[in-house]
Amino acid sequence: MDFNRNGNNQNGDNGQWDRWDSNASHSSYYNQPTHRPYGQSFSIASAVCGLLSMMTCCTVILSLPLGALGILFAVLAHRKGRKMNNTCATGLIFSCAGLFSALFIILYSFVMLPTFMKNEAFRNQLNSMTEQIYGIGFTELMEQYYGYSFEE
Repeated sequence: MDFNRNGNNQNGDNGQWDRWDSNASHSSYYNQPTHRPYGQSFSIASAVCGLLSMMTCCTVILSLPLGALGILFAVLAHRKGRKMNNTCATGLIFSCAGLFSALFIILYSFVMLPTFMKNEAFRNQLNSMTEQIYGIGFTELMEQYYGYSFEE
């Protein structure tokens, strides 16, 4: 006995045959093969990478490669002149936003570091954290390896 998607047999209980789920071919109404649209996996990968890039923009190390991968997957999904679907466009927007926010945080940190180093409390906290990690204070590290001094 053949059963349709709802569990009813095709001859009986509700008197209606489920034409969208025929057990003979598992295809659509006009007997065309059913498949997922091409490029769907790249669109989903772009959206996931873009969302993760936006969520991890404060941890710059993760956000930069995820944003770049999201843009790459969006370009691969949009190749061959096809229209960009909503998932792909969302992934592209999120990837660009995550990438630009991470770049902004990097630039802001480098530009504002000399100003922050003038604050005594910030400098002491940064020196103590650097000593715990590297065994040398931040000011000594910058002077020794980069030749940059924060004193005026």
